[in-house]
Amino acid sequence: MIGRNLKIFRTAATVLNFTEAAELLGMSQPNVTQQLAKLERELDVLLFRRDGRTVELTAAGRVLLEECGHLFALEEGILRKLRCAERGRRAYSLGGTVTAGSFLLVGMIALFQREHPEFSLRLKIDRQERLLEMLSAGELDLVLSEDPCVSPYFLSERYHLDRLLPFFAPGYLKEPSFPLGEHIRRGGRVLLSEFGSGTNLAFRRFLREHRLPEPEASQLTEASSTDAVKQLAQAGMGVALLSELATENELKAGVLAAGRFLEGEMTRPIDFLFAASGDQGFIGDFIRFCRRHKGISLRREP
Repeated sequence: MIGRNLKIFRTAATVLNFTEAAELLGMSQPNVTQQLAKLERELDVLLFRRDGRTVELTAAGRVLLEECGHLFALEEGILRKLRCAERGRRAYSLGGTVTAGSFLLVGMIALFQREHPEFSLRLKIDRQERLLEMLSAGELDLVLSEDPCVSPYFLSERYHLDRLLPFFAPGYLKEPSFPLGEHIRRGGRVLLSEFGSGTNLAFRRFLREHRLPEPEASQLTEASSTDAVKQLAQAGMGVALLSELATENELKAGVLAAGRFLEGEMTRPIDFLFAASGDQGFIGDFIRFCRRHKGISLRREP
C-alpha cells in the first residue's frame, strides 16, 4: 500500500510547516526533513522550496499533492473492499451531486442495503466535476447527477426528470403563477445556486428557449448551496429556483410557498453516469433496483 514517506509528504504539503507536520505525525522535525529528502531523491524531483522559515511547494510538489488525493482515496477503497471480502460482503462506492445525492440516492442506498445486506455501499456527495474525476480514477463505481455531462468517456442512463419551480416566502407574491419574463422586466429578484450548477444552467437555458430577458446583475443573487438559496427565499429576498425534490420539508412547515411560471415548465434530467470498465453487473442491478423503487425514492419513505 502507500508508503510512509508519501503520507509524511501529504501532511507537510498541507500545513507547509515541517515542525507542525512533525507534531501532527508524532515524529521529530529532523526525521520529517530526512524522510522528505529521501522521497525527493527517490522521485528525482524537488518537492519543496525552502527560503529561511518559509516553505512552499514546487510545481512538482503541487502535482503530487493533488494526486495524493486520488491515491489515498483509492487505497481507502481497496482496504474497505478487502475488509468487506473478509466478512463475505461486496463493497461499492457511489457518488451524487447535491440534489440527486441528498434527495434520491440516500434513500435508494438505504433500501438497497436493506434488501441486500451482502453489499456495503458508500456515498460521496460533491460537485459533478470532482465526482467524475473519482469515477475516472476508479474511486467511484456509479454517479447520479442532475448536472449535464457531455463527456464521451462515460456512459449514462436516464433516471428521473426533475422539475424546477419558483419558491418564495408566503405572501411574497400576490399570485403563485406568474410570467418569469414580466417578473424580470419589473426588476424582481431571482435567487439561484452558483453559476455552473445544474439549476443555474437549466434557468439560463429556459431564458434562451423562451426568449426571456436576462436579469440585471442587481436582480440576481447566486449562492453556493441549496440551503443558502432556501434561507434567502424564506427571508423574502426574492424568488428562488429550486428542485421540488429539495423543498418538501419547507413546504410542509409553511416557510416556503411554491408557484409556477406561465411560460412553461422548467425541467432537468437526472442521470446515472458510469465507466464502461466498471462492474456492469452491479451497475445494472442497482439501476434496475432504483427504477423499480422510483416512487418510493421520490417520496423518500423510510
